[in-house]
Amino acid sequence: MPEDEERLQSELARLRGSISRARESRHGPQAAPERSTRTQSGDSGISFGLRVASEFVSAVLVGAAIGWGLDWLFGTKPLFVIAFFMIGVAAGVWNVIRATSPKRGPKGGE
Repeated sequence: MPEDEERLQSELARLRGSISRARESRHGPQAAPERSTRTQSGDSGISFGLRVASEFVSAVLVGAAIGWGLDWLFGTKPLFVIAFFMIGVAAGVWNVIRATSPKRGPKGGE
């Protein structure tokens, strides 16, 4: 039994060596990191894109709704709708930039 175990261990070591040599010949000295479809927060690419798009659209709609409400309240038809629509677009763009920019670590280092 111990001879079989030693033989299996040597075969396993030989197999690991040939796998590592094959990886090195294929990817260079270090294996290339595998690509992932997940973002830093763990979302898949599609769900992340849908989340960012919905945040943008909701910011624009909320801005336009606030403008419409203020126009209705004060009787100034397009003034507040236009102003708050632009504010909503700016807030939506800011949300997209914030969500897609790389995350930073704490200020003192890692």
